[in-house]
Amino acid sequence: MASSDLPESNTALSYTQPSSQPHLTHTPLQSPKPNELLVKIKAAAINPVDIQLWGNPVIGWLAGKKEKGIGRDYSGEVVAIGEELKRSGKWEVGDEVYGLCNRPTGEGTFAQYLTVQPGEPIAKKPSTLSHHEAAAIPLVVLTAFSCLDWLPTESQSPNSKRRVIVSGASGGVGGWCVQLAKKLYNCHVVGICSGRNAEFVKGLGADEIIDYSTQDVAKTLLDGRPGEKKYDLYIDCVGGTEIFNHWYDLLHASGAYVTIVGDKTSRTAIGGPLTYFTYPSQVIRHIRGYLFGPRYANVLLYQKCELLEQVTQLAEKEDVQVVVQDVVKGVLSEEGYKEAWEKVKEYMVGGRVRGKIVVDIA
Repeated sequence: MASSDLPESNTALSYTQPSSQPHLTHTPLQSPKPNELLVKIKAAAINPVDIQLWGNPVIGWLAGKKEKGIGRDYSGEVVAIGEELKRSGKWEVGDEVYGLCNRPTGEGTFAQYLTVQPGEPIAKKPSTLSHHEAAAIPLVVLTAFSCLDWLPTESQSPNSKRRVIVSGASGGVGGWCVQLAKKLYNCHVVGICSGRNAEFVKGLGADEIIDYSTQDVAKTLLDGRPGEKKYDLYIDCVGGTEIFNHWYDLLHASGAYVTIVGDKTSRTAIGGPLTYFTYPSQVIRHIRGYLFGPRYANVLLYQKCELLEQVTQLAEKEDVQVVVQDVVKGVLSEEGYKEAWEKVKEYMVGGRVRGKIVVDIA
């Protein structure tokens, strides 16, 4: 698509004040700067962080009255390339790409077009995946990589696999933690999920399943240790503090407990390392773990293109699954965006999603 073929304006779903009803905006479509790409978005994905940022007064205060975008993940097509990137030869108009736009007070991906800035994760879309499937990947897989980076380099026991527990194994991040732990790290994986998702999580590669709705999770984990060997990594994608009563019994000294949520359990409250301020017991846990073990960390995603490229290679070999539970349409339609946004909110607040929910932009 030549630059002369691009429309004059870009339609996006945006909001100004926290918890205000999002609305459609029509802003002039700018040509990319020398080190930027312009992508026509085909699909975007829903994440809990979208509802958390939308209702967060601190984000609203930082951004003032300017428009704030919704959405972080995207898949689409390159339609314009900055002069500096043209000379690099890495990108061509027409390339199908997917990536992450992580700007809490700026542009979002519930939009027709997105300017990709330097340093933002982007990669060629796997040819084996649709735009809907590719859009479901970036945020959750980059978060999963940051969780698995806390794995000890070796198992506590010679000639045995490292043992990983994933709580919330049927969700977006949890599902990728299960798959990457098996495919890239060759771990023994225990998935914690509801009984209705047990077969699904097994299909992702989990060696064992614990149904939190019918089993005592801590007791089952402790009883399931072979020869009372402890685990190497506990990944928490749910939140809460119940497991800390058994922390030292479950994890060996060089192991780690990693959370993407923190001690909170509300899906509408913002998570991640910011909860160190709202739940200071995490700070004590972190320091104590650093000194004596097992380690504790509340982590954010990695913003690295090479990690998405690694996932592209896995997807091209059909070594991973991408699960899209539903596709929401009409989010950029004057007639339907309010109804579409209510459906988005329902998914983000309600949880209990198998895989990801995707927004159709095309």
